[in-house]
Amino acid sequence: MQRWRLGVPLVALSLGAFGCGDRFVPSPFVTDREPSALDAGVGDGPGAPDAGATEGPRPLPNEVLGGPCVDDAQCDDGIDCTFGRCDGELGACRYVADDARCADDLYCNGVERCDPRIGCTAGAPTSCSDSTPCTVDRCDEATRSCVRVDRDIDGDGDVDGNCQAGADCNDLDPRVATTAPELCVNQRDDDCDGEVDEGDCQVPEFDTCADGLAVSAAGSYELSTAGAALDYGEGCAAAGAAARELVLLLEVPDGEPRDVELEARTTSGGLTLALPTSCGAAPAAAQCFPGAQLPAGGGVARLHLHSPAPGVYPIYLYADSNAPVQLEVAEEAASPEPTNVGCDARATLEPSTPVEVDLATEQVPLESDCTSERADRFFEFTLAETSDVRLSAESLDGFGEPRISVRSDACVGLAEELRCTQRALVSTQLRALAPGTYVAALAASGPTRARLSLEVSEPAPAPASDACASPPVLAPNRTEVLDFTNHEDDIPVGCSTGALDTARSLEVEVDSDVLLIARFSPGDVGAVSLSLPACGEDDALGCTRTAEELARASRRGLPAGQYRVVTESLVGLPATILAATRPATAPTLVPGADACAGAVTIDERGGFYQGNTSNAGSDFSASCDFATPAGAPDQLLRLELTAPRRVVLDMRGSGFDTLLDVRRGPSCPGEEIARACAVFSAGDRSFLDLDLPAGEYFVQIDGYAGASGNWFLNVFVLDP
Repeated sequence: MQRWRLGVPLVALSLGAFGCGDRFVPSPFVTDREPSALDAGVGDGPGAPDAGATEGPRPLPNEVLGGPCVDDAQCDDGIDCTFGRCDGELGACRYVADDARCADDLYCNGVERCDPRIGCTAGAPTSCSDSTPCTVDRCDEATRSCVRVDRDIDGDGDVDGNCQAGADCNDLDPRVATTAPELCVNQRDDDCDGEVDEGDCQVPEFDTCADGLAVSAAGSYELSTAGAALDYGEGCAAAGAAARELVLLLEVPDGEPRDVELEARTTSGGLTLALPTSCGAAPAAAQCFPGAQLPAGGGVARLHLHSPAPGVYPIYLYADSNAPVQLEVAEEAASPEPTNVGCDARATLEPSTPVEVDLATEQVPLESDCTSERADRFFEFTLAETSDVRLSAESLDGFGEPRISVRSDACVGLAEELRCTQRALVSTQLRALAPGTYVAALAASGPTRARLSLEVSEPAPAPASDACASPPVLAPNRTEVLDFTNHEDDIPVGCSTGALDTARSLEVEVDSDVLLIARFSPGDVGAVSLSLPACGEDDALGCTRTAEELARASRRGLPAGQYRVVTESLVGLPATILAATRPATAPTLVPGADACAGAVTIDERGGFYQGNTSNAGSDFSASCDFATPAGAPDQLLRLELTAPRRVVLDMRGSGFDTLLDVRRGPSCPGEEIARACAVFSAGDRSFLDLDLPAGEYFVQIDGYAGASGNWFLNVFVLDP
């Protein structure tokens, strides 16, 4: 930070006019205006004079001056987002605005800023509009990016013909598209070929009770929903003009009772089955059996009839696209209708005796911290003595992820839930449960069949890392391997409900900047949190959840003291955790730095840097910018390492799709290093973790696909 060019006598004279403890004072060195906090990354270089101002030093664009001081303790301004220190030469407080301390980790509401006079201020919401009427634009918080899709207002998968020649000729009717079949006698150009009811037109099949599909035997049926209407009410249909239904007439013959199962699948869109009281009647909500989207794409719906009496049963099949539907009808051994459909109607679950559960249900799901779209089946188990309990469930067909909610005997109400978790292969353990009766409620994200099992064992001590009371110590700046064996979801703090968690104690000896870096096994979903020692629900100081292999959480200016690092894993595979720390530092503004001559030097001890590339030139290319190889506006920083170091560079909180490239000198801009070019990581901005030998390096701050804007760069330089 630049020093003030000032003689001691002038300091004494100037400060004598100010009262002790004044928050801000007019600068005696710039006579035409009071210093103000400017937008980070814009403006002229440090210490450059204002037009018309009297020559003399002034605060940097993100600084203001305060009252007189003799040490840093007198420069606490009570504003959380400023970094205050006493300038010994000036004998006055400097307050540096730290925008990163205002960040709320939300992308779509814009970049929050720090006004050193009043504190954090809201940012302008992220604008995703590209001013093109042929795209529908929105800000997506999950990916922290703008999403733009071709205009398709009716959702039929065909782009509006006004935007693409030869495409949808009526973007207000989902039944009209270039992919739709031509239907007869409706006097409409259904397939957008310029002709109406031409010779190859089709007649909708199975559209009403009068021409429903007769299903009299097990087997496979190919169905087309093209041209079908929504004839019998919208009670079970997906919202929107694309909803349509087919009518199935299931014929159950006389003879020995059998169960009948119907399974409908499609490659696109959603499906629902309904069992109305009579053909032509609108189904009630309790008669709807909604389907689900499959991980591999497409939709599925199931309906299981338990020992239906002989007769004809009308069944409605709802769809929301023209995609063909494959219907499978199967007979099974007769079974009674499940009765364990409520907290007061439970089946008994015996230890070591798995049960199969059909979750193609129609009731309202139980309130739980783990959301579900299907109603629960309820089971109870009784413990005669204090025991460890493990409940496990798995999907048998892949049609949904089971959810287990373990509850007290009272069952009803969210307060009675002891634990919940949900995933494809779910398992949850509760230690040292007291004698008594408990409830296991099983639901799922789709109409799946699942297997549920219970294991009961003598109480065993939990690992110290499975709680926050006295967990193992996490050494700062050292990577540790995490093992989730015998760990459970029993730490309240965190951001991944239902995941296994493990805790570490982090000792911060001085006010510090902290960056947590968690790496997870492929296929896992993980999270990392920084917390106060109690690890209560309101104790989180930072939390990040990710479906990628990397999660980061950061905190700047963390006061000295004891903290907890909680890492979560949905699958329970091995992970690693690093708590990178350094003494708290004021942010360094990076104005200019538009090319080699103006490259700003990064302190070899690390630091926090912020700037704005919007007014910079596009000087350098980057190997990982596959969208615009010519590059985007960029700025350049320089790092000199006198010994081998592990260098962590994190751009979390930046306001655009960043690109970060590290090059090896000594000539500028240097040569790209292998695996040292990173575009925005899963919407969480660029990140690099490099082992570098001694030497000179250049750090290129750039944008992906031409993007530019405000950026942050958090640099930690660690021993290798």
